[in-house]
Amino acid sequence: MQIDPIEMFDLLEALNRGNGSVLGSRYSSQWLAQPRRGLALVSGHEEPPTELGDRWQWMRDPFPPGAEDRDFERLRTRLGPPSHGQTYPSDALDRLPPPDRDRLRRAGEDFFTDYNPYIRHVVRRTREFLENEIDPVTHEPYLPKVEVRLFGERPSEAVHLPGHLHDAYEAAEEFCDEVGKRPKANSGLLETLLLRRVGSSIVAGRKTALKMLGPDAEAVVEEEEAESEERLADDVAPVSSLYPLSDSEREKLQRFLTLLTEAGGDPKYREVERILTAGVEGTGPWLDRGCIVFTQYYDSAIWLAEQLAIALPNETVAVYAGSGRSGLYRGRVWTPIERDTIKEGVRNGSLRLLVGTDAASEGLNLQRLGTLINLDLPWNPTRLEQRKGRIQRIGQPRPEVFVYNLRYRGSVEDRVHQLLSSRLAAIRDIFGQLPDTLEDAWVAMAHRDEEKARQIIDEVPASHPFELRYDRIEHVDWESCNRVLDRHLQLQRLQRGW
Repeated sequence: MQIDPIEMFDLLEALNRGNGSVLGSRYSSQWLAQPRRGLALVSGHEEPPTELGDRWQWMRDPFPPGAEDRDFERLRTRLGPPSHGQTYPSDALDRLPPPDRDRLRRAGEDFFTDYNPYIRHVVRRTREFLENEIDPVTHEPYLPKVEVRLFGERPSEAVHLPGHLHDAYEAAEEFCDEVGKRPKANSGLLETLLLRRVGSSIVAGRKTALKMLGPDAEAVVEEEEAESEERLADDVAPVSSLYPLSDSEREKLQRFLTLLTEAGGDPKYREVERILTAGVEGTGPWLDRGCIVFTQYYDSAIWLAEQLAIALPNETVAVYAGSGRSGLYRGRVWTPIERDTIKEGVRNGSLRLLVGTDAASEGLNLQRLGTLINLDLPWNPTRLEQRKGRIQRIGQPRPEVFVYNLRYRGSVEDRVHQLLSSRLAAIRDIFGQLPDTLEDAWVAMAHRDEEKARQIIDEVPASHPFELRYDRIEHVDWESCNRVLDRHLQLQRLQRGW
């Protein structure tokens, strides 16, 4: 699974074709008619229906095999053989006498967690599980373990916001609040855009403010959408309706720009240079291990790469971005190149310092690099998992990689991090990733609504039946097990069909 849970539906739907026992029949299965709702029900993101008739519509096609539970076996006996082995008509419920309706009601209590089509046909294996489970044949873990040593997590490690920059950040929050007073359909991405970008770099914040104050105001929102690969919500009006800024919004934005101009150097840049050249906590210079610095924004990426190339004149700095904007800095000289050339440079060891936007967070193998710095923390938390996966992957020659998360003290990122820190290890959806719904917590915290942010975080399921059922591997020597090779058992198994 890469991006969206619907991909799991797509795979099961392919397995279902010409068969019907996986997700049901084409004309009556709710799993086929309402795929996203079905995923929400099995992942715990939506409460299952309470009415027996509503539950029956999900249970009847495909109806669970009798071997899974005695209640299902008895119900099959009462109702007779289902069509094609798995489907009962909608009105079959009316034929059940009261005792069997009670039996169906009892079976329905656990249906969406223990007997749904997904848990029957999907084996879930998380990276953490495979790294810790020992193969009984090789006596080695199923997946070579690559530990991640995380830095920047302690409150004292948050980057200090000096004088004018602290005031500028507060001005950005005031602008966010002012835009938030608009009708929701007219605020959209604009209300948190400035906070997202100034949290990345001073340069990104300044360029954003200038564009929003000038004739390029619409372009900055379009750029945000393109870079973050996010779509505006259905209730957000077209970009043109977001403007012009009100006098009060313009005044707050101008104050932000003035304060930012007086802020001086960028504290995050100083941290990146220090980590690369000196390391942290006795790790040695991270540049020696090879490093990729991630940021959400191209403005931040190109600026950071240029500054690093000037500070490290003997080092080639690559920028890996989308839309033909990749290239190399050697000193102050910029050379546009194709992304494949950058990949090859990392593979052969000629490049050891990259600055990447989230265009580099998927499908890019960087296991030759041993360290990663997040210049900013993406408000969509699954991006952090995707970024980390560039170096924590099969083929990484080191048993341990280093990751440093930069965030400003007292910023939105810092406040959300404090709320999440105690639950990050527990919050997982059915794919073992952080759910995208946590982005709403960041938006709430941008408006200093800590109670709403906490509520969003607390509503995320901490576990799922997939973990209980599939986070284990039976230790069986399949090569010599006579139960597997017994001809009678083979024939018996094959005669069961689907």
